[in-house]
Amino acid sequence: MKIPGSIRRLYEDQKAINERLKAVIDERMRGLKNSRWHYESRVKELPSFALKIESGRFDNPQAMEDFFACTIVVANATEIDKAEQIISANFKIEERRPPRRDHTHKAPDAFPFDDLRLFVTLGDDPAVPPTDLAGIVFEVQIKTFLQHAWSIATHELLYKTDDVNWSKERIAYQIKAMLEHAEISIQEAESLAACDALAKEDRRTAVIKKGISLVKSQWGKDELPQDVRRLASNITTLMEALRLEIGRLEEILNDGRAQRAGVHPANLSPYATVVQYLLNAEEEKMVALLQSEKSRMRILIPDEVELPAGLDRRQLRNVVFVTADAG
Repeated sequence: MKIPGSIRRLYEDQKAINERLKAVIDERMRGLKNSRWHYESRVKELPSFALKIESGRFDNPQAMEDFFACTIVVANATEIDKAEQIISANFKIEERRPPRRDHTHKAPDAFPFDDLRLFVTLGDDPAVPPTDLAGIVFEVQIKTFLQHAWSIATHELLYKTDDVNWSKERIAYQIKAMLEHAEISIQEAESLAACDALAKEDRRTAVIKKGISLVKSQWGKDELPQDVRRLASNITTLMEALRLEIGRLEEILNDGRAQRAGVHPANLSPYATVVQYLLNAEEEKMVALLQSEKSRMRILIPDEVELPAGLDRRQLRNVVFVTADAG
């Protein structure tokens, strides 16, 4: 791209200090953001700088507000406020676009770029010596993974092109409309799930829900994994293989706890506890399942689980034994 020398000099005057700013902000952002969020940043390249200067869309060419810009990508729309609060608490916000959460510049029948953009500075920190970086305005975009995916997937269609094509742009913004609808569905999943058209459950869901309720009633929150659904699914799958109802398991768990002064074994996980109790209370069915040639199910049995007396481990085709390391 052919660029006048004066614009090149204007660019070089700002490049070095913004590269130093990028290094500082990159390090700080990685320490501030949620570990599940994505972060990326860039210093504007010369061709992009020159094109923006020529567009007239700037206030001060000597201090372009997005010469350095970064992006925080959050899981979904419900986390955008959390990210904005982090930025507000650690930087000085000079401008917000859009200016308010309840305001948008787009018409209801339009789907243009409208991600949240914060224009911020490092601000003054009395605990840190003054620096020439403090007054530089830079841009922080906050978007969801769906918004970020759209911008990456359609970038070549909308921006980096030597032609204009109505149909390609139409496709790009149709996709954006669909993704916005998906974002709304994710954000409002709780209320949508309660509507008459969706407030249903199949047999498997009902069984797992009973399993979740059961394990929550038997173990405290600190004793359960974060993914209680997976635990309940593992347990109910085992019960179905044994052709036993969840109600029967509740009886077994209550009996087992009663025999141990009201607590389950401290050295076993909830799943291993279920396996142990079933070996005790439903030995015949459990042994048949563990020896079955037809079953494809594998039952995890850690070293801490006590097998019935006289049971030959070599006959248990469907067991994965976990033995403690002897050192």
